[in-house]
Amino acid sequence: MAKSDQRRVLFLCTGNYYRSRFAEVLFNSAAAKMGLPWRASSRALALERGVHNVGPMAASAMKKLDAMGIRDDEAVTRMPLQVTADELAQAHRIVALKRDEHVPLLQERFPAWAEKIEFWHVDDAPEVLGLIEREVMDLIARVLTGGERPNGPRIEPAIPEPTAAKVRPKKSLTARVGRETAGRRGKGVTTIFDLPIGEAAIQELATMLKQRCGTGGTVKDGRIEMQGDQRERICAELEQLGYKVKRVGG
Repeated sequence: MAKSDQRRVLFLCTGNYYRSRFAEVLFNSAAAKMGLPWRASSRALALERGVHNVGPMAASAMKKLDAMGIRDDEAVTRMPLQVTADELAQAHRIVALKRDEHVPLLQERFPAWAEKIEFWHVDDAPEVLGLIEREVMDLIARVLTGGERPNGPRIEPAIPEPTAAKVRPKKSLTARVGRETAGRRGKGVTTIFDLPIGEAAIQELATMLKQRCGTGGTVKDGRIEMQGDQRERICAELEQLGYKVKRVGG
């Protein structure tokens, strides 16, 4: 894909050390896996406030990305950067990670942009990486459909509850999760099968898992196939929905 065809999303936080950096790397990983013509970058609104940050990026964010199998050496080793007016102008979507924290900074430093930015509600706290992950996947879903999100506080979960209800079994049932590589030219897939739900619910479940894992997938003959080795993540998601999960194969 030509570089000129790429669209840009810009994540903003105060110091460009933790929240926005994690969002940037996660978005780019998911967008690349899904073949989307989007590329993320991240910047600080008040770089000088990060004088006590150690290193280029928060160790906890790097550890989380590593646990997810996401690698982007260039993104995690560069030092935090201050946003410029040109970068704001060049972005197709701009997200500031915390409305209450970042509106005053925008009004002070980039007042023309204060009303043009999507705001999330992510605190500067160690436990927020899961929330950022859900917000990023929600953003990707809206990128796919061209939808916009209101800037009020999020009330609904990243996957709407009615959708989750369709794929959540009324009683604990077993789903089998495996991995296949034979005949796939080295590109393995994770398989979810023997699902005790109907075809429509399987399609809903596949859509949910693709969003949660940030990867492509398909449904064939009642089996869900997800690109790559997603077994750990898929098992966790299924267990959270109430399934008993049995891993098969290696």
